[in-house]
Amino acid sequence: MAEPDTYRVRTLAVLSIGRGCFFAALAIFCVMIGLIAEPLQSLKSGAILTMIVACVLLIKAEWVVRHSYKQTELWILLERRIELAPEAAQRIITLTLREVYLRYALYATAIAVGFWLMALLLWLGGAKAGFK
Repeated sequence: MAEPDTYRVRTLAVLSIGRGCFFAALAIFCVMIGLIAEPLQSLKSGAILTMIVACVLLIKAEWVVRHSYKQTELWILLERRIELAPEAAQRIITLTLREVYLRYALYATAIAVGFWLMALLLWLGGAKAGFK
């Protein structure tokens, strides 16, 4: 596979998965804003929902290597053609998607841990201030 084709596959994989993660983040943000009157509950819900996103990304990372590359959004973004043998395309596309899914799962996990830490700090600060 030529280097520009590999770059294109990776770029489109990041675009495809990143777009889905953006919409998940937007939904989580809306839930957290809806609970802003209860900051501790807002942070906890953000952490739980972000961990769910991380789990879905991990499941998708395993799913993609067990299925045909022609069942992916990336294949549609590639306009249903790639200048490779089907076996090579399967390997390159699925391994690239798996790598990007795992990277975004790591990002989601780090964000969820941040939410948990902020919730813990808020809870500890609230306990000292006499809040329930």
